[in-house]
Amino acid sequence: MDFDAERSARIAAMQQTARPIWEATGDMDIVQQFLKDNGCHGVEAIHVTMGLLNCDLTEAQRAFLDAPCRDAERRFHNHAMELLEQAADHNT
Repeated sequence: MDFDAERSARIAAMQQTARPIWEATGDMDIVQQFLKDNGCHGVEAIHVTMGLLNCDLTEAQRAFLDAPCRDAERRFHNHAMELLEQAADHNT
């Protein structure tokens, strides 16, 4: 996914800021809380996570959505997926 220069810079800066926390704790829940507390949400938080874990989108999204502090995002995601499934079922 391509981002504009400003968003790419924010993601890179947050990766650098969060890296010592990840290296010291190895706890993604703590990292996600740090990101949330520092205004890093959604797509940007997932891309920061990808950089920290050196992983693919699926693993980063799982780490993001599984963190207790991301409960609201998880509920929104699950609700959106349910609506998409209902719409698909209705159109078949």
